[in-house]
Amino acid sequence: MSKLSVPQAAKRLGVTSARVRQRVDDGSLVAEKIGGRWLVDLDASHAEPPQRGRPVSPLSVWWSLECAEAARVGARLRDGESLLDRMRDAELELVDSDSSEVAAEAMRLGRSTRGRAVRRLAGALEGRDHKALLSWLRGRAARVAYVASPADLPALRADIRLVLSGVSHGRSGVEDPRIVEAYVGAADVDGLVGDYWLDKPVVDERPNVVLHVAPVRPPRADALLLAADLAEHGGPRERQRARELLDEAIDALLSGVPDDPAADEVVA
Repeated sequence: MSKLSVPQAAKRLGVTSARVRQRVDDGSLVAEKIGGRWLVDLDASHAEPPQRGRPVSPLSVWWSLECAEAARVGARLRDGESLLDRMRDAELELVDSDSSEVAAEAMRLGRSTRGRAVRRLAGALEGRDHKALLSWLRGRAARVAYVASPADLPALRADIRLVLSGVSHGRSGVEDPRIVEAYVGAADVDGLVGDYWLDKPVVDERPNVVLHVAPVRPPRADALLLAADLAEHGGPRERQRARELLDEAIDALLSGVPDDPAADEVVA
């Protein structure tokens, strides 16, 4: 693939030009400045900004989110009790009950790995550390962009294999009806690609489908997931809304109340 201008690279990746420039700055996109403009070499670039330390398993991220949600649903924090304490209690209950698909899959992880995941998320939440939260959540799923026929978008949006999120979620505040953004379980990706003739975008072609491919399909897109999705778009409005959603999620988890009025509703 030849080198692309910043707008061309943004179209290819399904993000804004501002996000491409940020990634050029942080070194995760290889680029050189020629004649006063940046040219991006996607073939020589990392798919995502490199993370420090050992690679994070998506299952570790989902396990930590499952424990946080179980801790929130349990009850409000008592005086002197930390969110980590509550999440550890929730972890023990989830291990014993094997009550969800995420919990069942997470049993493939070692006990110490599950414990580290819980501690990492709890620490970021209790510290209200947006940067640490987004860094941890980056490992939740693979972000894959596709192009679909606009005529197929309504049916795709209604497909029960998807959980709408990002700019396709009503709570995002930056909805874009031209795009379908959603979570999907890894086992369902090939079926969706075949059913809707989804193609990878070529140069100068802007994707209109963004799939976050996770080990299992989440029951809903809560505030933490929405924040992670919007932050990856890179635009100023999306990043501002991501910060607001992170604060809402933190407040909800520390107080033991839903992060939105429909938070306890799940997808069938």
